[in-house]
Amino acid sequence: MLLSSLAFISSFLLSLLLVGAGKRLIRALHIVVDNAFEELLYSFALGVLTLEIAVSLGELLPNVRFGVVLAVCVVLALGLLAIGEVFREIKAVCIRFRLLPREQVALGLALLGVVALEGLAAMAPLTGSDAMRYHFTVPGRYLQDGFHADWGLLHGFFCGLGHQLILAGLALGSEEIAKGLIFAGGVAASLATLRLAQNWVPGRWAFAIALAFTLTPVVFWQTAAAGAPDIWMCALLPLAVLAILAAERSPSAPACVLAGILTGGLAGAKYTGILMAGALLIAFVVEIRSFRKGLTFFAAAVAAGFWPYLRNFWWTGDPIFPFFFARRPQPTMNLAALGSLLKDTGASNPHEFARVMRFPLFAIADHDGLATWQLLGPLILALAPIAIWSVRRTALWRVALIVWLIVSIGVGMTSGIPRFLLPVLPVALASSIGGVVLLTRTRFPLLRWTTVLTIAAFCLAGFAALAIYSRPAWSVALGRDSRDAYLRVHAPDFERSQFVNTNVTRLAGTDRSARVLIFYRHLYYLRVPFLLGDPLDNWEMSPSVLNSDEQWRALFARDHVRWVVKASGYPIELATSLAHLEATGVLKPCAGGTVRTLQGFRMYGQLADEPITLMCVTPNGAASALGQGPSAQM
Repeated sequence: MLLSSLAFISSFLLSLLLVGAGKRLIRALHIVVDNAFEELLYSFALGVLTLEIAVSLGELLPNVRFGVVLAVCVVLALGLLAIGEVFREIKAVCIRFRLLPREQVALGLALLGVVALEGLAAMAPLTGSDAMRYHFTVPGRYLQDGFHADWGLLHGFFCGLGHQLILAGLALGSEEIAKGLIFAGGVAASLATLRLAQNWVPGRWAFAIALAFTLTPVVFWQTAAAGAPDIWMCALLPLAVLAILAAERSPSAPACVLAGILTGGLAGAKYTGILMAGALLIAFVVEIRSFRKGLTFFAAAVAAGFWPYLRNFWWTGDPIFPFFFARRPQPTMNLAALGSLLKDTGASNPHEFARVMRFPLFAIADHDGLATWQLLGPLILALAPIAIWSVRRTALWRVALIVWLIVSIGVGMTSGIPRFLLPVLPVALASSIGGVVLLTRTRFPLLRWTTVLTIAAFCLAGFAALAIYSRPAWSVALGRDSRDAYLRVHAPDFERSQFVNTNVTRLAGTDRSARVLIFYRHLYYLRVPFLLGDPLDNWEMSPSVLNSDEQWRALFARDHVRWVVKASGYPIELATSLAHLEATGVLKPCAGGTVRTLQGFRMYGQLADEPITLMCVTPNGAASALGQGPSAQM
């Protein structure tokens, strides 16, 4: 309980200082914003982007932890210079909020209450599957092993600017601060949705739209439990839309710079952010119609967002690894891993025309029918066809529709994965509900009341889902349940990692270079040196290469592998060759036991016992290394 409270308070204070850093940048760029609430949101986003870029520079130092901590201190010191102004603006916004009509204040307090509950859940120990796979694992490996290409965990090449927040938190010694900075992205996304909605419908409707967004299951999952920084994209996209609208009203170049920086941050967050940045660029060009301002926008976007792509180009020659890389396959490549990465991102999935055209309203996860839990939003599906009658030839509608349609169709064509649509949800939700409200302002009272009841029912259902899903996280964050008990039930592969940690530490003694080869997915809770053996996520674990005892011995020697974990068998691609190593005595059992592992979706908490064995590599398995490393094979 005390640790969670301290981490939450620390994350809050860090966020205030980041707002201050963004405020200094706004002043330095001479950006003028008419609305104080909107300026605070811009300041927060710019402060976070400044921190991400500073950490990207800091991790280049030989001592990564020192470099990252130094970068954090510099940005926070910058924010401290403007903290007085930040407090004054927050106070002014709070005073204005208190003067609103009672129903708006009630909805605003409900929004803050839901956000606070999500923040409490975010302080629970990390259990997100992808977070334990690479979101938190890869930054942790940088701190331990240095900043370099990790061909033993290929998903690390997908890390974007948002992962620098995780790196910053871990460098400060706190997983909870890292999660707190992710949670802050959820708060910023909810408030950005509120501000965007106010452009359509002021008053209680804007608060209702923000509340509906915050209670959308995929949103509160991303905010509280996923451990992925993608939720920041849900803040950056609506803020970029607002900045484009501000640039359309203002003749000055600084407004274009602001829109460009926010767009670049979106592009640098994730590969799909390139699509979103492209849609925003098109919307900007349509509205501004100025080559000079368009060039300013583009230059600012590139300067803010190119960092992860420069890193990947430096390491692989492919800025969007592995997509260009896959176009020139070679026999020495791990084609199994390459195919897996393309499938995992949806790039190799079928994208039928009819399915893509349905993406702006709803998404089908597979060919078995509607995946209700992955809809972009039932409110959008219900209300968007009606809202279309309220569309007008205004900058607001043009920008919203350009971004919504291009992003939705683009994601449908390139990946077809519904959750990648999440950043466009604030725009789609605000325009759908806002459009219906505008349409029913003076007519169609039955439709208006139906809309009210629909939103209310959705929010109640969303709150019930939040309570059911987050109850275990609240319990452990409040200190009612122990951390280990929570992780055993909710963190996949936790007991496997505990078994490996205990036995490898016992057997290794003082040898700190010896590593254990593991094949399961979730790596974050491993506390001993390891090598991921998944042939679908490690470049050098190519099944076409590791097909003889000699190749395995070379790998064991080159990577200092002294143990191999056999948990629920070996990967099917490597099972035959590893079984032969056992038969020939290269691998011999040196520890064994039974662990409980999660079955199916972790939210169901279904556990089953399974045997686990730690296999020792015998001396004849550590012969001299043969062949070359993965970078040489390229």
